[in-house]
Amino acid sequence: MQVELVVPPTAQKTNSKARLFPVLVFLLMACYGIMTLVVVEQGHVIQSQRGLITQLLSDSRQLSLLKGQEAVQKAIEKKQAEARAKAGHLGHSAAPREQAQGLLGRKSRLEKQPMQADDKVDRRRFPAQI
Repeated sequence: MQVELVVPPTAQKTNSKARLFPVLVFLLMACYGIMTLVVVEQGHVIQSQRGLITQLLSDSRQLSLLKGQEAVQKAIEKKQAEARAKAGHLGHSAAPREQAQGLLGRKSRLEKQPMQADDKVDRRRFPAQI
């Protein structure tokens, strides 16, 4: 007695689909892994941009403070010139000058030191070659 195994043609197609299933699962997992890495890297970029924005904001505040001090100094100098012109001599100009020194000294204590340029450098944003 002899037994022959006959495989219908539809069974071979399902067998090839069964062989492709693990490959498809692997590709899907690899894509999810790459997508996760992209999301993490995006988070790092957003954090570095947030740091740069806060640094620019503090620099902008310092610049506004300096411009305000300059405007105050010019106004004081203008008042001193007017007082000198009215008084006709330089003896009365000492009091406004002391007031100006007091105002500028008080505001300069509030001033922050600028952040060093090499403190927070994101080297990914400056390619070595273009």
